[in-house]
Amino acid sequence: MTRVPRPPDLPPRSGGDRCGPWIPGGRLPHRTARRTARGLAAVLATALTAAAPLASASPAAADVGLPRISAAPPQNGGCVKPSRQHPADVPWPQQYIAPSRAWDTTRGAGATVAVVDTGVDAVHSPALAGRVTPASAAAGTDCIGHGTFVAGLIAAAPRPGAGFAGVAPEAGIIAVRATASDGTATASSVAAGIDAAVARRARVIDVPIALARSSPALASAVRNASRHGAVVIAPAYASSSTVTGSGDAPAPAAYPAALPDVLAVAALGPGGVPDQKLAPRTAPDLAAPGNAVMSVGPGGTGSFTGDGAELATAFVAGAAALAVAAHPDLTPSQLTDRLTATAYHIPADKALVGAGTVDPAAAVTAPDPTARPTPRVPAALHLPPPEAHPGRTMAIAVTSAAVAAILITAFGAFTLPRARRRGWRPGGSAP
Repeated sequence: MTRVPRPPDLPPRSGGDRCGPWIPGGRLPHRTARRTARGLAAVLATALTAAAPLASASPAAADVGLPRISAAPPQNGGCVKPSRQHPADVPWPQQYIAPSRAWDTTRGAGATVAVVDTGVDAVHSPALAGRVTPASAAAGTDCIGHGTFVAGLIAAAPRPGAGFAGVAPEAGIIAVRATASDGTATASSVAAGIDAAVARRARVIDVPIALARSSPALASAVRNASRHGAVVIAPAYASSSTVTGSGDAPAPAAYPAALPDVLAVAALGPGGVPDQKLAPRTAPDLAAPGNAVMSVGPGGTGSFTGDGAELATAFVAGAAALAVAAHPDLTPSQLTDRLTATAYHIPADKALVGAGTVDPAAAVTAPDPTARPTPRVPAALHLPPPEAHPGRTMAIAVTSAAVAAILITAFGAFTLPRARRRGWRPGGSAP
């Protein structure tokens, strides 16, 4: 390779020479390059620090500070008090599963979901106004608030200035009371509730209750629901099992979820993280947001927050309502297959999340899963991670730009001096 003569004004090279590579028009000292590299490294560190919370935090922490709803009455006695808080942010579950992507096709009109729980406040819940049919007089009230909360997750209508809306905001709700005044339920009361929902021709029956034991009546009620074209959805474990399933023992079996023909649901926390570390005794078929979720409650327009696989059932029930509205001829087994085959696969143990996260839009728009050799949804119909996690896209962009700058500087500071020592010159050629 032809060597380029060193310009006479440059001092001769010595062991202590700190000059950088000679380039036409001047020279770039190693010290300068290293300072630049250190500066850009600091920028990169700052970018990574700023990007980390964007990638890991939930998209909207709208539930912070909200009054809580549970399946038990308030500890101070009486009924749950109305909430006065009205967050404008879109809650993380609605961002994560993005049901609004299905709304151009259907919003659930014509589909009916029964909520077998503590009742639904049919009078003082504007987000559900005109779409709640109580199965009994008692079912039209809700002292505890759990049933109203679940109904809101399924079908609450969007409201001006509020970021929250149900998965199927035009679906109808059948309110069924299956609990005592203290919020407890038995296999017999749940069986009677499922039978009441079937009698009113509900296509989707959400039972946000996890019982420790089944009964012949409960098993019979589930079979009867399937024969009449209804899908029963229930939690794979009780909300109290969030601690149990995260410790030394898996969450115990839960009923009716453990019965055949019931769609068992596990809960996810913000960002899609399973809330169990050990596989529950009742294997989940699907997962859905269940921790730090937000919905409406009884007594007004305010918002509440809650946790548990019981609440995760509502997102699956809402997706089922959208699918039924778009495909009214689906049988119970076909509806179940559609929901599981179109689930958004997440990097978690199947024993914790089943087929994956329920995907309302894919459940509506995907072709018939049974008509394809492999029951998978086209990639375009899956939940797009950038939409589900907008902060992650920004974090990746910032970090990538900083890394690129570091690499360019490293090339100039370390690669070019080595090439110069070997006699490289711009446009040169080997002899």
